[in-house]
Amino acid sequence: MNLSAKKKRIAVIAVAAAAAIALLVALTVGNQGFLDMYRAYRQDKELTQKIEGARAEADSLRAEIERLKGDTAYIEKVAREKLGMARKDEKIIKFVEEK
Repeated sequence: MNLSAKKKRIAVIAVAAAAAIALLVALTVGNQGFLDMYRAYRQDKELTQKIEGARAEADSLRAEIERLKGDTAYIEKVAREKLGMARKDEKIIKFVEEK
């Protein structure tokens, strides 16, 4: 190989390497690159988990609403525990922790 052929070969290799590096950089960090797509995937997964949690909470609240509409024993329990209510013949005793 003469010197001119070697220079051409090196130039072709350099251009191919530069193109490969540019392509790799564009695929990795460019708009819609691998990193951007991975971030979107993680965000989608996180939002899906939040949605599932919100649905579970909504189902739980719907069930509680149904119980409060018609289950008198549950209504009494809630009134006693959350509202501190008592029947006419009962007294409420509250314990206070000393500091």
